[in-house]
Amino acid sequence: MKLVYLTLFWGLSLFCLPAQAQNTRYGGDPFLLGAGARSLGLGSAFVAISDDATAVFWNPAGLVHITGREIQIQHAEQFGGTINHDVFTLASSSRWGGFGLGLLRLGVDHIRLTELEDPTRPLGPDNRPVISQVVGTTDYNLYLSYGRRLKQGLSLGASLKLIWRNLSAGSGSGFGLDLGVHYQPRPAWTLGMVVRNLTRTKITFDSGATDRIPPSVLLGVSATKPLPSFKSKLTFSFSTHLGEEKSGLEDAEGLHGGVEYLYQNRLAFRLGAEGDHLTAGTGLRLYNRFALDLAFLENGHLDNTYRISASLYF
Repeated sequence: MKLVYLTLFWGLSLFCLPAQAQNTRYGGDPFLLGAGARSLGLGSAFVAISDDATAVFWNPAGLVHITGREIQIQHAEQFGGTINHDVFTLASSSRWGGFGLGLLRLGVDHIRLTELEDPTRPLGPDNRPVISQVVGTTDYNLYLSYGRRLKQGLSLGASLKLIWRNLSAGSGSGFGLDLGVHYQPRPAWTLGMVVRNLTRTKITFDSGATDRIPPSVLLGVSATKPLPSFKSKLTFSFSTHLGEEKSGLEDAEGLHGGVEYLYQNRLAFRLGAEGDHLTAGTGLRLYNRFALDLAFLENGHLDNTYRISASLYF
């Protein structure tokens, strides 16, 4: 329990620091987009669930719920295909706890840069813009995760993150650490907490410039209601993201909620919300060996997101 209290104290103390001590997160933080179509269908309220291989991203303490081994792959056309978001996760159980590995790629490809045919002359019918080069930006993030049960209903986990960022103007690298807790006061209820970027993740570029991702805290709760008469169950999940930097248009984006209806542990339907953006999804599990999940995120400003993920259990 001392470890749990220490985690909670550290996470909450991050918000008691003076504002000038907080470092600015670099633009396009890939850690905020999530992983897995199931979680997106639930409005990304997954920190208290985290019972599949994407726990390496959401809450490494949830790795203790993995039985056997699971491989999950994901592809997403983020915001109308503007961003390609791909994830590979592998999780395995053992007598020492749950182990996980994750690789996330986030890329904006084929950005066309233009210039005038003759830069020394003004724009006109005989001096039009032409494509000078095609560039892109890519983030790669490798997760090495471990979760261990401290006692019945209580687990602790950690994820080491190795980061590579490639821009047209240069590249950078760094590392960070996430720490998570799972607590089940009752079988139907689960509480989750994750302190992200505990070490104030630092990205160092080859130009000598540096950026930092400040710590933030994810808090979540989930509840499960069996429906024996229908051979199904309902799962409700809610979470909030404290310390996340947002614009004035995104004040509600730190609030997440979702509900899942699971029939005979095979067919799932999901609805959720990320702030004021609606999410929906469905899932199918076959022979306890394979699962396929689809999800949709509505966004009137940046266009819609579609995500698909597949899992193999062995």
